[in-house]
Amino acid sequence: MGFFDRFRSKPVRKASALERMVSDDARVLEKEARTPVYSGVSTDRAYRDSILPVVDQHYLEQLADRYSHLRTVITRIASQSVAKGWEYQALGKGQSEERQIVEELLKDPTNGSADINGSEFFKAMIRQLEVFDDCWVSIVYDRVASEDGSVSGKVVKELWVEDAKHMRFNVDAFGRFIKDEEKFDPVTREFMSGDVNIENGVKLEDMAYFYESEDGKIPFARDEVIHFNKYSANARLYGQSPIIGLSKKIETALAIESFQNKIYRLERPPKGFLDVPGHDEESLNRLGEYIAEETRRNPNFVPILSSRDGGNTAKFVSVMPNMDELMMLPYMERINSDINASYGVMPLVVGQMAGVGGLNSEGEQITIFDRTIRETQQCLEMGFLKPLLKLMEVKTWKIKFNDINERDETKYLNNMNLKAQILTQMQNVGVEMDLDDEGNLVLPQQAEVVRQDFRSSSQESLEAEEPKERQGTWKRQPMSYEELLPENLEN
Repeated sequence: MGFFDRFRSKPVRKASALERMVSDDARVLEKEARTPVYSGVSTDRAYRDSILPVVDQHYLEQLADRYSHLRTVITRIASQSVAKGWEYQALGKGQSEERQIVEELLKDPTNGSADINGSEFFKAMIRQLEVFDDCWVSIVYDRVASEDGSVSGKVVKELWVEDAKHMRFNVDAFGRFIKDEEKFDPVTREFMSGDVNIENGVKLEDMAYFYESEDGKIPFARDEVIHFNKYSANARLYGQSPIIGLSKKIETALAIESFQNKIYRLERPPKGFLDVPGHDEESLNRLGEYIAEETRRNPNFVPILSSRDGGNTAKFVSVMPNMDELMMLPYMERINSDINASYGVMPLVVGQMAGVGGLNSEGEQITIFDRTIRETQQCLEMGFLKPLLKLMEVKTWKIKFNDINERDETKYLNNMNLKAQILTQMQNVGVEMDLDDEGNLVLPQQAEVVRQDFRSSSQESLEAEEPKERQGTWKRQPMSYEELLPENLEN
């Protein structure tokens, strides 16, 4: 199936009752441009810096594909983020019809047009984020018609992860979407002028995004693309991949690997030569052809040469430093450590048993990696799933990725037992506490007032419980001031 074919809609058909329910009052999701507004006299460079990718995205992909450690890190993040799947959470009374539509779409995002399931679909999205910090998901609609034959609505039919290297925003120098200049028929993908295609009555759309291909621009409307980032922390349209800051280090690592490959693959140059004292220089000329021939036949051949220094002992003269002298391996470890830090991945996750910076504990490394995975999952939930459900008009369900770590029941029960003891102790001293939905202790906002009330009530109870004096028992009355004068005191 060609690229255009997946966007060419089938003949308009009648909508089913379920589709009409979903498409009623459909609202268009519009992504706002996130670039800052530049002055009208901005230079060409300012324009490029503001609305175009920072670096050549083909370059980023080459680094990610060629360097094995970086590829392993990205693969681990993608695989672990979807390892436990996802769940559907009802918002109030969740409508089963809405869940069915979303569930079928995520089970087979391309509707049979490609051999890809939901997990593979999400992995492809994560790879786009980790390499380019840009994820583009195009949406193919199935348009439905009313009884008079006009297009009355559209239903999401397919989802495709587009290649970030070719996707672009159709914006002006200020980063704003261009309107009323390039319109196209969303059914045929043909550029036209006017507001409606006279032949089929389909309303024309403004091109908000486009795919750069050899055949030209492939247009997309604003509700046909979901775009989001993971690492970008500014107002740029395009993301900022971690590979940008690591590019020179990765290039160095690739150069080191290439150097090592040539040494072991070609088995040259010779590691040194053997100096035999007392041999005249004329013999070198006679040995020249012999050495060259032997080197061609045997790359491990060690040439024997002679110097005039004299001496009785032959010596080996090295002409190539070894790996330890070049400090290759420590530098490679430093590069890999920087990659791990940039992506939030610990050594244990990628098979390195040595710890880094005191994080030798297996539990601590796993905890840090879990946070990275959860951040990735939240990025997909907020950047893709939430807008998708909005486009599909699904209001009674939300989708959340499952935690990658299975709960340790023994540890969980011990933790809950400890929390129960804390609750009992705090209640005994008058502090009311409770547990939230996630099992966390919740302190009262006015704990001090509760303690004061407790003190007053406790004092009253103590006074009430104080034993009364027995009748007939003498009790000394307090002495007056006059009685305390020295002249009135008895010796």
